[in-house]
Amino acid sequence: MIDMTAFLETLPIMGKGMAGIFIVMAVILLGIKTLGKVFPE
Repeated sequence: MIDMTAFLETLPIMGKGMAGIFIVMAVILLGIKTLGKVFPE
């Protein structure tokens, strides 16, 4: 079975990882939108 104490200890680490992925995706999206405005077709 799953060790609940170990699982609960790793939740903050997993949360930081998910937040980091979300932030990087948002930065890439903003960069793409900015480049689209700077260099219109």
